[in-house]
Amino acid sequence: MSASALRKSPFPDVRRVVTGHNPAGQATILEDALQPATSWGGFDTANPKYDLHYTGRVPALVDSELSSKDGYGRWVDEMKAHSSDVYAKEGALFRVSDFAPGSTTPVHRTESLDYGIVAKGSIVLVLEDGKQVTLGEGDTIIQRATMHSWRNESGEWARIYFVGLGAKPVVLVDGRELKEEWRSE
Repeated sequence: MSASALRKSPFPDVRRVVTGHNPAGQATILEDALQPATSWGGFDTANPKYDLHYTGRVPALVDSELSSKDGYGRWVDEMKAHSSDVYAKEGALFRVSDFAPGSTTPVHRTESLDYGIVAKGSIVLVLEDGKQVTLGEGDTIIQRATMHSWRNESGEWARIYFVGLGAKPVVLVDGRELKEEWRSE
């Protein structure tokens, strides 16, 4: 298989239901659709991801469907303009990542605070100091801008739901900042 071929996950596409408001202020469904798998791009072109939501700021703006002259505009899906972003620098991102059996991500750090829940399978979190922890279904991870990679050592696919929040760079006691970094190890 070529490095650029997106693997087909056995898991179903992720259904995304987005709520909002009508002009009278009543709750309504703005979107109910399956999100197709897409590629991460340059650093991981084989493992699929599903982009669910992006907001470029916190607190988030949650009324775009009401912001037209007649009060009945269209919901602005910020994810469409940010699907290649790994994290939201000053906002939040909600994404699902599938990991093929035997796959490993590059070692990386993002300037983000990431919450992850393993929904299917198992995955190994590998830290730069060599420590490893295997996470199984229902396990959670709070990833605090550390250098890490993900490795699927099993013969089964794994799926993790992630919520990422933009964060300030880590500042060491000597004043150095740990910024976003990607390694091709």
